[in-house]
Amino acid sequence: MKFKVGDKVKFSKEIVGHTDSVKIGEIYKIIKIDESFIPYKVENGEWFTEEELELADYTYEDLKKSPIGTKVTFENKEVFVKDDEDTFENLSERLDLEDLEGLEDNHMYNGKIIKIEEPEYTTVYEYKPEILDEAEKRYLRGVIRPFRDDVEVIRKLSSRTKGKYYIQIRYKDEPSTNLPYFESQEMYKNMETEKIYTLEELGL
Repeated sequence: MKFKVGDKVKFSKEIVGHTDSVKIGEIYKIIKIDESFIPYKVENGEWFTEEELELADYTYEDLKKSPIGTKVTFENKEVFVKDDEDTFENLSERLDLEDLEGLEDNHMYNGKIIKIEEPEYTTVYEYKPEILDEAEKRYLRGVIRPFRDDVEVIRKLSSRTKGKYYIQIRYKDEPSTNLPYFESQEMYKNMETEKIYTLEELGL
């Protein structure tokens, strides 16, 4: 493959047959590659062939938008890391973003920039709060225990006429059951109104 995921590309020729979301001259990032005849998917959701794309030059505007952790390597092998929106630094020196505006120019004693690397973040942990607290789980487990295998989904709904909320239990082959109304959003507060939840999602 000529390109890889993350490459910034532009269109090498006029694009015919794509939607109006394709703009000639704009730069896009490749977000997915497969083995099909049209293998490259870019940020706007369109797919393109290798012949339709070429690598885009990295610009100062790209550097300004780059994430914290972006590394800049100079000719003299000095490496600076972006530590906030406006500065890059290493153990011995600190550079303002404006110092790097001329990407192709020599920068003082460091020489030209020869590489810019943006970090690729992989999620290794993400906290997901419990939707129901222990009291809510105990109550609903007790309600559904006799016919748990028949439960399809559970929802929190609001009554427009009463201005209150209630829990609806929907079964696979039976009419739904609505539990008593409650007034406060403090009850079942982590359940989104009208969203459908499975028993697994609710920890039941």
